[in-house]
Amino acid sequence: MKKFEIEFKWALYFTAFNMLWLSLEKYLGWHDELIQFHTFYSLLIIFPQVVFFYLAIREKKYQYYKGKVSWQQAFLSGGILSILIASLSPATIYYMNTFLSPDFIDVAIDRYLISGGKETSAKNFHSLEAYIKNAILFNVSMGIVISGIVALFLQTKKAE
Repeated sequence: MKKFEIEFKWALYFTAFNMLWLSLEKYLGWHDELIQFHTFYSLLIIFPQVVFFYLAIREKKYQYYKGKVSWQQAFLSGGILSILIASLSPATIYYMNTFLSPDFIDVAIDRYLISGGKETSAKNFHSLEAYIKNAILFNVSMGIVISGIVALFLQTKKAE
């Protein structure tokens, strides 16, 4: 759909970046020997995510809306971007768990059990399905919050 071409393009860019980010996590040991830090350090992706949303909504403002965008239009663009990123996130999680770190879930379960967790809750929390659900929810919720904030900065101010 031509109307959401910009959002789709930026969703693909962010997904590619996310795969690179996961590769960096693997390289830094957050998928195995330093897995206890994975949850905390993975949240650092929020900072580049803000940049991607800013660039995408700014492009939408100038390319689609010809330089004048309301908060609602900018927020809607970010919301669509959030949904598109969330819909692509299962592919990212699949890439991580199948190709990049096939032992990630087993290592995460082992670490959880060592820290005193129960096996049934470990297998519920650390599963491919759980990671996919969490990625979708995270990307939608963070995307909506980021969109609202970025829209405040990019909305066209009315002359008084």
